[in-house]
Amino acid sequence: MTISRAWLALALSLVAASAAAETGIVTLVDGGPHLLRGATWYKLVVGTRVEEADIIEASDRAQTQIELAAGSRINLVGAGKIYLVPSAAKEAPPAVALPMGWLKIAAKAPGARLRTAPFDLVVSDGVLVVHANGPAVEFFVESGSARLIELAANGADRAARDLKSGEYASKSATGALATGQRVPKVFIDAMPRHFVDALPTLADRIKTKPTLVVDHEITYAEAEPWLATRDRAVFEKRFASRLRDPAFRSAALPNLARYPMWDRMLNPEKYAPKPQPVK
Repeated sequence: MTISRAWLALALSLVAASAAAETGIVTLVDGGPHLLRGATWYKLVVGTRVEEADIIEASDRAQTQIELAAGSRINLVGAGKIYLVPSAAKEAPPAVALPMGWLKIAAKAPGARLRTAPFDLVVSDGVLVVHANGPAVEFFVESGSARLIELAANGADRAARDLKSGEYASKSATGALATGQRVPKVFIDAMPRHFVDALPTLADRIKTKPTLVVDHEITYAEAEPWLATRDRAVFEKRFASRLRDPAFRSAALPNLARYPMWDRMLNPEKYAPKPQPVK
């Protein structure tokens, strides 16, 4: 099976056009986390400038702190991953998707929107501690306030509620959303120890910009979880160039029905105009 030249050219142009502006700086790294830009994994080091659409993954107990340009700080502890969602509008606050992991965010205006599988959290001036494991998410408002926005099946906003300092909320993989005025001891005991303290501000100390070192190209197994999110179409375009790799393509073929763009690339004959009968 081969990829049509027209669709391959389109895929490569989409990757080439994906350059984004810098949105923050990595100020703390521990345990060897990695950064995915485009379809390439890089080793993450202090001083790395992050961009919209970057993905950061941390293995068990690894830690990464990002200080965003507007002043908000994000600390991720693995096993976990975050996606710096491209802004839909210039005035929109930064959005960060958290499929899994522990995350502490100290937000300053314009704040940030934290996306999880079951709901989104909007915080403009406050501190949140969040633990996500796919559809199961729990968090508490350490200070300030936050708005919890429930989601429809298509990802659209539904009901919203405001939570104030000290409040806790959780949703299991199959249960309903629950809120409370106290943080359960089991949550506190499981929380990374350094989350007890305020996140440090370190960006001013970093003067150099390191050169990113390539680790490897993304595999289908690594790409598949992102292709199953509400941003499937975005990641389908983003990873299309990897279909040139036989191993990636072979792994994707059994699931090709999930990816309309890839199906067109790999099976152009299915979508060719049918010849009209001669009259």
